[in-house]
Amino acid sequence: MATLQIRLDDSLQSRAKEVASGMGLDLSAAVRLFLTQMVAENGLPFRPRADPFYSSANQAALRNSLAQLNEGRTVSKTLDELERMADGN
Repeated sequence: MATLQIRLDDSLQSRAKEVASGMGLDLSAAVRLFLTQMVAENGLPFRPRADPFYSSANQAALRNSLAQLNEGRTVSKTLDELERMADGN
């Protein structure tokens, strides 16, 4: 039997342990499960993709919103008002 040693951030390890524990696994079993699926699928057992939150367009929109907020340019609407706007009424 082989031993796999990896380096990772303490916070990531702690959070991963919590997730694995919630599924009744220890971290070693979770890693073995991941590797087993990787071999079975002949690739990663998930589709890597970028989080759209970090897209340049979204980041620009967030910077713009923050600038407006800092300039005091805000609008207050009730939920009912927003729903009517969404409905086109």
